[in-house]
Amino acid sequence: MHDQLPGHLLSVYRFAMHLCGDQHLAEDLTQEAMLRALRTIHMLNKPDAMRIWLFRIVKNLWMDKHRENKAHSTSSLNELDIAGMDLDPAECAEVGEEIERTLEGMKRLPERQRMVLHLIACQQFSILEVAGVLEISSEAVRSSLSLARAQMRKSVFSRDTTPYKVSKKD
Repeated sequence: MHDQLPGHLLSVYRFAMHLCGDQHLAEDLTQEAMLRALRTIHMLNKPDAMRIWLFRIVKNLWMDKHRENKAHSTSSLNELDIAGMDLDPAECAEVGEEIERTLEGMKRLPERQRMVLHLIACQQFSILEVAGVLEISSEAVRSSLSLARAQMRKSVFSRDTTPYKVSKKD
């Protein structure tokens, strides 16, 4: 099972980066999570649940640090890679603006909703996997996801995109 840990390193780092929004802290969280996993891997009963187990370790480490510091932020545009997209500069700027609006909307979500949305939308976790990571029921995950999506629709995607109509004056 030890040889499976490196395959999860990037997704663990991305989740840590999402939680804290700071590259150095995300690296520290990732390193600590991997070390903790190495020390306790013998306790993992189901090898196919390793990803959920690793994300739970990261979440718990973050919650511990969050309690200590009482200050955090979320992801920044720096962690996102839009360079691989074949866009002209105007499209690239528009995509960048949409990403920034989305990230700002996510920052305004309560922490549980933010984690649920990230795990499902960015990490492609299932409802059951998210429940395992966050140690909550599937119903609580569904509720948090529904609330997060509704809030994101209101705060990020509700801007008026219809063109202005010119009316004739009589």
